[in-house]
Amino acid sequence: MFLVDEAYTSQTCPCCQRRKKVRIRNYVCVCGYEEQCDIQGARNILAKELYGKMCHIPEETKRKYLWIA
Repeated sequence: MFLVDEAYTSQTCPCCQRRKKVRIRNYVCVCGYEEQCDIQGARNILAKELYGKMCHIPEETKRKYLWIA
């Protein structure tokens, strides 16, 4: 287990790095990226751990469904 700083992960676009305060549940960036905020934050945290920075994660690491046990 690793500790990753979660600051701004749901507010930062992984494609263009623009930061935007989110007032609704979906993040929509001017570059065209759209995602649900919690999923985007989780992907940005994963990217910070895997690559050392928030960046776009290749499609093969994304999951279509999240099953909660």
